[in-house]
Amino acid sequence: MSEIATGASLPKTADGTGLAHRLRHNPWVLRIASVALLLIAWQLFGNRYSTSFPTDVARAFPHSFVHDVVPALGDTLKGFFAGFAASIVIGVPIGLLMARSRLVELALEPYVNALYATPRLALIPVLILWLGIDFQMRFAVVLVSGVFPIILNTYLGAKEVDRNLLDAGKAYAAGELQILRTIVIPASLPFIFAGFRLGLARSFIGIIVAEIETSVLGIGNLINQDAKTLRFDGMWVAIITLGVLSIIFSTFLKRTEAWTTRPWERKGMAPWPFRR
Repeated sequence: MSEIATGASLPKTADGTGLAHRLRHNPWVLRIASVALLLIAWQLFGNRYSTSFPTDVARAFPHSFVHDVVPALGDTLKGFFAGFAASIVIGVPIGLLMARSRLVELALEPYVNALYATPRLALIPVLILWLGIDFQMRFAVVLVSGVFPIILNTYLGAKEVDRNLLDAGKAYAAGELQILRTIVIPASLPFIFAGFRLGLARSFIGIIVAEIETSVLGIGNLINQDAKTLRFDGMWVAIITLGVLSIIFSTFLKRTEAWTTRPWERKGMAPWPFRR
């Protein structure tokens, strides 16, 4: 009886920690429990608030995913990857130039700040007039959505580099390119990756909104058409796919940042982002 009262009979793990305590503090246990609670609530109140149930979505998932979501997602991702890659290629150099050149900073800062604050939805009609409603428009939406967070975060990171490091580089007669490569860029990497994450989220939202607004090919158009024709099960399959894909992209960026900015942790670090 005393063992029960003191908790001595509870199972212990190898390091002596209580199993219940370990389960409570395991992030995956908490994540799975939260998803389970969400699905239960959805099943109980789904018809009132979402016009569908998890069981109906699960039954529709195989056919809808293979025949509808995958082709539409392929169209979306072609524009997304091309536009986001262009955002990185353009945004990082411009941000570094703004931080290292007073002339470039004064010339570009007003435009960058203004366009960063401009809602992407307001630019879609202009882009349609210029580029039509095909791949070029989606590419441009992703580009203007992602490039400005990358520019601003790269600029801020390069401006925050420790002045003592820069003075040390100059004291050893390092040139501007060498200082940029060995001091400024490594010190700015956390800011640059923060810009990548912000740009990724804004770009993904931008291309989906553009597809919904213009009814072009893509998963945004698929969601819009499913909602109009009351195919709510297929609509939720597309929405859930987008959510999972967003988590994968975000996790991949986090793992890439850890690999790049913390090289002392690379030993044993899996290249795939899901390993802790």
